[in-house]
Amino acid sequence: MRTAYAACLAVLLAPPADGGAWLEVPGQGFAAASATFRQTASGAQHELSYYGAYGITPKLTLGVDLNQTGGQSGHALVFARLPLREGARYRLAAEAAFGGNHDRGLWMIMQKATLSYGRGFETARASGWLAIDAAYELRNSGLTAIWKLDATLGLNRPGKAAPMLQIETAKPEGGRFSYTLTPALRYPLPSGHELILGLEHRNAGDSSLGLKLGLWQKF
Repeated sequence: MRTAYAACLAVLLAPPADGGAWLEVPGQGFAAASATFRQTASGAQHELSYYGAYGITPKLTLGVDLNQTGGQSGHALVFARLPLREGARYRLAAEAAFGGNHDRGLWMIMQKATLSYGRGFETARASGWLAIDAAYELRNSGLTAIWKLDATLGLNRPGKAAPMLQIETAKPEGGRFSYTLTPALRYPLPSGHELILGLEHRNAGDSSLGLKLGLWQKF
């Protein structure tokens, strides 16, 4: 999932802060860390995640994707993103990731392929972006396949809190469909950082509500 700052607001394809179809500028990068605290039917749960991407060339971005849910499950991936189309109205990119996932400490091979669509928009009152990511994951050394479709809609308000909506869906082959809705606000901080505060509703059989705190940073 880059921040579109004031200098980019007039550009139709202003890049968001979370990757997707946008590549990092060579020699520059973006990092995002988040913590989610959730109350479920079985008790309190926390989730930690880290995403980092760095531009290698104008057509290659490399990065890492880390996630840990309590002491139960998680993954660690390295990825490469390549552009497929960089047009005047929208852009497409492909991403391949490889690493591992674990269930209660038992690690197995994980692979992921993602097709990303992104576009910026500008109206008389606001500018922003839309990002859509379709992914296919092979977890547990190929034993578990999961289809995912995620979308992010964000607005830009330089120097002010800006709204953002994230929608995540997942459907394991032979498993239950699940979704997560996260309305959030992006708060600008000094030195180009942004604080993310969101309220997360997840339905994965049982419904749960969580508080999400994040920090975005360009480097």
